[in-house]
Amino acid sequence: MFNIDLFESNLKTEIIGKKNYYYASTSSTNNDIWNIFKKNKKTGTIVIANEQNEGRGRANNKWYSKKNKSIICSFLIKQKFSNEQLGLHAILVPLGIIDGIKKTVDKNLNLKWPNDIMYSNKKIGGVLIESKNIDNTIYLNIGFGLNVNEEKNDFPSEIKNIASSLKIITDYNVQREILLSNIINCIDRLLIINNNQLIIKNWLKHCMHINKNINFNYNNNILNAKFININNKGQAILNYNNKEFIYDGQILNT
Repeated sequence: MFNIDLFESNLKTEIIGKKNYYYASTSSTNNDIWNIFKKNKKTGTIVIANEQNEGRGRANNKWYSKKNKSIICSFLIKQKFSNEQLGLHAILVPLGIIDGIKKTVDKNLNLKWPNDIMYSNKKIGGVLIESKNIDNTIYLNIGFGLNVNEEKNDFPSEIKNIASSLKIITDYNVQREILLSNIINCIDRLLIINNNQLIIKNWLKHCMHINKNINFNYNNNILNAKFININNKGQAILNYNNKEFIYDGQILNT
């Protein structure tokens, strides 16, 4: 089980973690966040689950998680960047996650555009951001899943060769409560700093495909381009056919 008291005792935040909810089992922490927000209209809420039955990732993909071994978490905030720069949230959050991991297990992880957490070209975690405009204010429901103490045989056959966990790469069990508090503290710090140039610079340091060719889906066509930068709006800048191409979507496995 997840010890919510241990998690809360290690929180050092100003924006996130004002009210925390823990569920032994739930269908979706992102759904739970919206339902809670309908009732109290408060931001800074965190929902943590020890088991999630209907987890989802980007592009309607299913997110697999393992009871008692994964981190499954969602939190709700008001937008921190302008409407034009909403994409910066999608690169801030994974940066905070790998900063929190580094504090816990001293491993350097990589990022795949925009917010996949990677190690040796295998996926460790991912982020899903949902937004709603309520009374002219944009609220962001940010969910993430992280493979923590899974063994290789815990993964379904279809992802066994492309997924990994912190236990696999460290060869020991990681205390999820301390790890999650470190992650939330690091995300909160980045939200307080609110410095888009710093976020972009640090994200690019961890990017696994900077200045490399990548595949991406555009108008149902698979295209190839070089990933060269991120602009001030939090969008990817690609070099496609020797021309600058601005892209918001996912990139494919290369």
